[in-house]
Amino acid sequence: MRNCVCDRKILQQLILLAIALLLLLFCLFARSSAAETLDREGLFRDGYTDPYIDDILQSRSFSNLIVSIQADESILYDETDGLISGSHPASGMDGEHEIRLFVYDENGRTLIVQDVGIRVSGADARKAARKSYRIIAREEYDKQAPDFTYDLWGGRTTVNGSEQEITGYSSFTLHAVRLDADATGIHNSVGYSLAKKAGVIDASPTTPAALYINGSYQGAYFILPSKTDNALAELYNIEEKDDIEVASIFDEEKTGSQAYPEVVAEYLELVEYILSSDLSDPEVQSVVESQLDVEQFLQYYAVNLLLGNGDWIDNNLRVWRCQDNDLPYQDGKWRVYLFDLDWIGTYPEMIEYDFWLAIRDTSNYNILPKLLENPDWRDRFIEIIYEMEESAFNEETIEAVFAEETARIEDEISYDYQSDAFGTYMTYSVESEAVPEEEWLTLDDWEDKVENFKSRLLRAPGIINQCIEMAWPEE
Repeated sequence: MRNCVCDRKILQQLILLAIALLLLLFCLFARSSAAETLDREGLFRDGYTDPYIDDILQSRSFSNLIVSIQADESILYDETDGLISGSHPASGMDGEHEIRLFVYDENGRTLIVQDVGIRVSGADARKAARKSYRIIAREEYDKQAPDFTYDLWGGRTTVNGSEQEITGYSSFTLHAVRLDADATGIHNSVGYSLAKKAGVIDASPTTPAALYINGSYQGAYFILPSKTDNALAELYNIEEKDDIEVASIFDEEKTGSQAYPEVVAEYLELVEYILSSDLSDPEVQSVVESQLDVEQFLQYYAVNLLLGNGDWIDNNLRVWRCQDNDLPYQDGKWRVYLFDLDWIGTYPEMIEYDFWLAIRDTSNYNILPKLLENPDWRDRFIEIIYEMEESAFNEETIEAVFAEETARIEDEISYDYQSDAFGTYMTYSVESEAVPEEEWLTLDDWEDKVENFKSRLLRAPGIINQCIEMAWPEE
């Protein structure tokens, strides 16, 4: 009898222990679920809710980031100034509007919630049916979040040698995937990836995303860091943004105005000196080296040639310098940076044409022919090309980069190609007649475009090498 009583007490204790364990597990699960619900619903900040995200997440699955923008309808659809439908949206602050931004991961977990500014990005593309945008954080829009603090690119660091983590930034670009620019969706991402492997330290990282505005799908996009004085200060670890001068040399020809005419004039003064001087003269060489990062310019020319860039030598020239603070990259020298790779992988005959244009023609402020008059710089230019071919522009690396970049975006491209938004991919501008649906491209067409793009990039190094042998047979 005594043994039965003991056994019963032990059994009761075991049951109570089991119940306690079940209650503990239930509490832990409830806490986890609540946290996930908070993240999913975007409730990191009181009063900031996204009324569209539930429908967005229920409509499809995602493998990339989700960008959801809330905007007043009045700023979206004006025929002239509309951010979506406008034919000539204003530029600069005149064209900037306040919106509410939500960024989610592929599972719907909130990454960014804040009030920000938006403006159309790009000059020639302002009238595009599918526009690119720049998103800007400002204290006037959101006092609690005057900067972005979530790293959208997975671990950016400064490039001035300190390799400090970039923990805050002021803006980023939502770059549209459309037929007449970055038609494959991977032109920019492939180009920047190869450039990074080739040693271009400021080559932009890219992150694919799906863009929604007021719950309406806009298409496949890439998120890139901006190319502004603020962005340069962040990337090069420059303490005072005002120490930096930036200028787009062809802005006036493209838009009719020049934001920084004094900066452009000072750069062109150096260009005129270079074009009118004997670069083999040691004294001239010393003057040029004191004002120009010659190595970086040679690198810029080399990577554009190897990329087969069809839109650079007479366009997209943006230069910058930082005042001399006796620190890396803060030395008063002019530098140029790589951007807008929509048209890389051009046709073989254009690659050869651009090579001869680049090394011979000094129009459009092209200083490469004069730099190559200096035998040391000419040898270094050829050496840079061969180094880039070894590190990046070879069959194995190009194939690997294409495989990686295609895998990152193919799900979003597949959805885009079958969405109602695909008409904006196909149509050149808001003023163009819409392309009939029966003429829309298919996923098979996209795969063909990717393969053609890859084949042209694979051919580019051989074409460049043949040109080098013809230009400098003694080398």
